[in-house]
Amino acid sequence: MSHGKLHRASCAATILIAAAVSVLAATGPASAASLMALSSPAGRSGGGNTLVGTVGLVPGVSGPFAAGTKPTVQFQFYGTGTSASACNAKAKAVAQIGVAGVSLTAGVLTVDPAQVTRITATKIAFRVPSSSYPALDGGGVASTINTSGLSLVGDQTVARWNVCVYDSDSIANSNLLASSSYTVAVKPTIASILPAGSSAGGGQSITVTGTGFSTITGTITGAVGGVPLSGVKVAADGKSFTAITGARVAAAGLALTVDGPGGTVSSLDPDNNPATNDIPIPFTYNNSVTVTPNTAVTGSTVVVDVMGAGFSALDFDTSGTAGSSDAHVFLVKDAYDAAGNRGVAECIVDAVVRDTELLCTLTLAGVPDGAYTLTVVENGDPGAGVAANPSLVTSGAVFVVAPY
Repeated sequence: MSHGKLHRASCAATILIAAAVSVLAATGPASAASLMALSSPAGRSGGGNTLVGTVGLVPGVSGPFAAGTKPTVQFQFYGTGTSASACNAKAKAVAQIGVAGVSLTAGVLTVDPAQVTRITATKIAFRVPSSSYPALDGGGVASTINTSGLSLVGDQTVARWNVCVYDSDSIANSNLLASSSYTVAVKPTIASILPAGSSAGGGQSITVTGTGFSTITGTITGAVGGVPLSGVKVAADGKSFTAITGARVAAAGLALTVDGPGGTVSSLDPDNNPATNDIPIPFTYNNSVTVTPNTAVTGSTVVVDVMGAGFSALDFDTSGTAGSSDAHVFLVKDAYDAAGNRGVAECIVDAVVRDTELLCTLTLAGVPDGAYTLTVVENGDPGAGVAANPSLVTSGAVFVVAPY
């Protein structure tokens, strides 16, 4: 064999050997720690909540959490900044330093083994340490310190931890299976909502002030009476945000809820502490409507687009029988009164487009020039009384009849 042929054969053998090694590695257990995704990247101060950790499955490689085993989960504090440190098997639990009667978040906390569950080879569940669970030191020895779990202290608004999963409770002599990061954040509170009301059609810009609105781990979300707020914009200091209300059926005493990294707060318990008698901040949706167009020439016929909420639940009269007990849309001078002010014309409903929108045809023959209010009435019977439930007189409902 020539020297050139021998060289090519040697290269081919090397490639085959490398391929064989690659196959063996792919079918064996993962040798490096896996990056673990948490069901929530942040949580409330004090712990006690349950997290699910999941690692990605590499084709041909078994997951890190072997059947018949129970991994050890440890939280290692690394500060309040954004730069995470690596998991350290030599880390030790330290005495929690009392500050104003509260334990300082620092050192290492190991999850009680009874609170760790292996779900699959790639998924585990565990409870975040709280005051009811003991800490272990880096060697797996129970600590006599009564910790307060993953709690903030003093003026801290955030604390960051590595979540380190080991294959043994003797952590100093174990293998790191998976790791992630977790942020403890101050629970949100609400101080004010301005304005604390919206029309049923939504679209109202509101400003909410309080604490714990930081976006350190993602977006802040909110809702009123179950209807999500949109366009949430949080101030840099995390103490306020602006948002736009969605459409909702009219109601009073509603809760505005905010979901932040430190949990959820309701405006009906604005200090986020059920044990205190703080003053609720209720939110009100009124049953006002807005109309487009809002003006027409005397004697004309015009199709009006009415925006509000709750239209799908109403049975509208389409025959023009103004006294029926069905729902109606009337053009009214001043406020509607079932017995004495039946309006100057009826806008006959053509279609309920969706719960927040309807179209009606308004004929203005014989209607004098002037400013009127388009009013949606739940019950058009002259004797309906409060059951008539007319929409409110607002600027959005004003309709002007004019000769131009």
